Amino acid sequence: MRFQSSSARWLIVVLMGLAAISSCAVARTGAWLDEIVFSVEPSQGAAIAKLQAGEIDVFANSVGDTGLFAQVKADPSLKYYQSYGLYFDLTFNHGGENTPAFFADGRLNPFGVTAIRQAMHWLIDRNYIANELLGGLAVAKYSLVTAAFPDYTKMSEFFAEFEETWGADYDKAVQVITEEMGKLGASLVNGKWTYFGAPVTVTCLIRENQRTLIGNYVADQIESVGFTVVRRYGVSRELGPIWQRSDLELGQWNVYTGGWIGGQIVRDVSGSFDQYYSSRVMTYVPWQNVVWPAALDDTADRLNRRDFNTLAEREELLHTVLTAANEFTNIMWVVDEAGFQPARANVALAADLAGGIAYATLAGLTFQFQENGAPVEGGTLRIAQPDLFVNPVNPINGSNWVFQQFPGRMTGDFGLAVDPVDGLYWPLKAERAEVTVLTGLPVGVTNTSWCTLKFADEIKVPGDAWVDWDAETQTFITAAQKYPDGITAKRKSVQYYPADLYTTPCHDGSTMSVGDFVLYIILLFDQGKEKSVIYDETQVVTVSSFLESFRGIRITSRNPLTIEYYSDVWYIDAEWAVADIFPFYGYGEGLWHVLAPGILAETDRELAFSQDKADLLLVEWTGYWSGPSLDILAANLDQAIATGYIPYAPTLGQYVTQEEAQQRYANLKAWYAEHGHFSVGTGPYYLDAAYPTEQVIVLKRFDAYPEDSNLFQRFVR
Repeated sequence: MRFQSSSARWLIVVLMGLAAISSCAVARTGAWLDEIVFSVEPSQGAAIAKLQAGEIDVFANSVGDTGLFAQVKADPSLKYYQSYGLYFDLTFNHGGENTPAFFADGRLNPFGVTAIRQAMHWLIDRNYIANELLGGLAVAKYSLVTAAFPDYTKMSEFFAEFEETWGADYDKAVQVITEEMGKLGASLVNGKWTYFGAPVTVTCLIRENQRTLIGNYVADQIESVGFTVVRRYGVSRELGPIWQRSDLELGQWNVYTGGWIGGQIVRDVSGSFDQYYSSRVMTYVPWQNVVWPAALDDTADRLNRRDFNTLAEREELLHTVLTAANEFTNIMWVVDEAGFQPARANVALAADLAGGIAYATLAGLTFQFQENGAPVEGGTLRIAQPDLFVNPVNPINGSNWVFQQFPGRMTGDFGLAVDPVDGLYWPLKAERAEVTVLTGLPVGVTNTSWCTLKFADEIKVPGDAWVDWDAETQTFITAAQKYPDGITAKRKSVQYYPADLYTTPCHDGSTMSVGDFVLYIILLFDQGKEKSVIYDETQVVTVSSFLESFRGIRITSRNPLTIEYYSDVWYIDAEWAVADIFPFYGYGEGLWHVLAPGILAETDRELAFSQDKADLLLVEWTGYWSGPSLDILAANLDQAIATGYIPYAPTLGQYVTQEEAQQRYANLKAWYAEHGHFSVGTGPYYLDAAYPTEQVIVLKRFDAYPEDSNLFQRFVR
C-alpha cells in the first residue's frame, strides 16, 4: 500500500478493513467539533462533580484517587481513560554539594550529600505508596524505565536485582544518615538533628493533588529520622518558580514532589536519560547547576546518540546509567501511576495509552461526541484542567507545561502522528518514507504501508548536504566544505511530502511554503551558535551534542518536497528513524512569518524565546498567546512589513520571496487585529481567544483543514 496525495491518500482507512466505521463515515474533513473551551479546576473531586452535573465534558488530568475511581466507574453517565505514562518523583536540591551548606546563610543541606540522597531510596517504601496511599492505581518505580513499557520486560532479570538493591530498608537509611550527619558536625539532640545549635530544617514543596499524599508521607519519613520539616503546599504556578528557577544556594527548598508524563509509548528508552541526567535538555536550575558524574553524564549522552552497534552493548550501557542514576540521585523515582482521566460517556477520542487524553497527538482530529457509537458533527466540548496559564507560550522555547501544550498541539499539525496504542508512527502531513541503516544494525519495520527499510554496507553523505550552520554569514555549511575527505552515516531517512503540500492552509489565510521547513532546519543549529542574532547560551550544549551525531540534511526536491536526513543516531524501529522535518518545534508549530516578529524582537533585545535568556536580559519571555509580549510582537511585525524583513535572509531569502513575505505579514496583522494574539498554525483547531484573567481558552474548528475526519477513527474509543 502507498499513501496518495491529500485528496486520496487516506484510502488506507478502507484498505485496513475498517468495516466497523464505514457505516458511519461521512464526507467531512478536519475536526468533528465546532469548539473546545478550556477552563481551570484544580480539585479532582470538584471536577468529577462537574462531570456528573454536565458542567464539563472532560477532565484532562490523571486522577489516582481510588474513591473517585469507584465513583466514576459506578456512574453510567461517565467513562474513563487509563494511561500508564505518568510518573512521580522526588527532586532534590543538591546545593552546596561540595561544601554541604547553603552558601547564603550557612544552613546545612542534607541533600547536598550524595550518600544522604541515596539513603532516601531506603527510607521511602514505594510499595506502600503505590498500594496503600494510591490504592493500587500505581506501581513502585525504582528507575526512569516505566514498568508498562517494553524495555522493562526485556531487562526483567536486571530489574529484579536492581529493585532489591534500592528497595525500602529503614534501618539502613537511618544508619547512613546518622553516619553522614555526624561527619558534617551535626548533633542529634532529643531526636532532632541540629547544626551549630539550630535545627536542621528540610523544606518540602508538596503539590496539591494526588502528590499531596506522597508528599506528606515523605515528610513524615524525613521527620522520623530527626529532621525538622517545613511543608509548603501549592499548585504548579506557585511551586514551579521555586524549584525550577531559584538559586539552589539560597535554600528555599530541599525536596519537591515532582511529576512527569511520557506522551507516548516509549519503545526504546535509550534517548530518555539525557533529559534527567545531563544539562543538555533541561534548563531548570537543578539541572544546570550540577557537576554530573562521568558515568552518568557520558553514558546518558552515548545512549541518546545511540553510540552502540548491538543490543548487548545497549543493554550494558543501560545497566551503567541506571546504576549511576540511583547512586547520584538528583532525582528519585517513586511510582508509575496507572491513573484515569474521566469524561462524559458520550465523549470519544484516540487517547494515548501512555499520555492519556492530554498527550494524545491525535486529539484534535478525533475528539468527538458520539451517538450509538458514531461520531456526531459539531458541538462544544468543555475541558477542565488543574491549571492553564502557567508560563508564556511560544514554539521555540515556551512553556512545557502539559496544561498549555495540550490546547497548543490541537492548533498545530505534524508530519507524522503517534500511534496511541503501540507508539509507532503514521503519516499525517507526510506521504511516505524510506529508511536505510548500516548492515548489521538490529532495526526492523512494522508499518510497511508507508515506511520501507533497507540495509547498506556504507551510507555516504552527499557533498551538498547541509551539515552545519555559519551563524555570522547566516548560511549553511556543506559536507564538502566541512569534510573534504567525505563523511558517512549509520542512518539515512528520506521523507516524501504530497504534491499538494503548498496548498496547506494556515489559520490566518496564508498557505505553507518551503520556507517554513527551511527555517525549521536553520533553527536546529542557530540558537547554539555564539554569532547568532538570537544566541542563547543554554542551547550551546544541546546543539553541540546534536552535532556529534548529526551527519547532514538535504532538500532534494522543493516541489514536491523531499528531504534526506543523515545521522549516526539509529532506532530499533524504522518508523522512529524517519526524521520529521515538519515545522512543529519543541513547544508548538512555528510558521516562518509567525516566528519572524519574535526573532526580530529578540535580535533587538526586546524579548527572548527562553526564560533563561529573558532573565539574563531582563526582558519579557516571549509569549504568543497573551501578556505584555503581544504589543512588542505587534510593533516588530510593523517593522517587518516596513522593511521587508525576512529572517536569516542570506539563506531563507532564497526560499521566500518579498511577495510571499508581504502577503503573510498582512495576513498575520489582520489575524492579530481580529483575535488579539499571534498563535497561528495549520491544525484542525485555531486559538480563537485566550483569557488569562478568567483562565479560559477557546479553540474553534478550522473549517479549511484538509485531512479526512475519519483518518484515525480506528483508534477512537
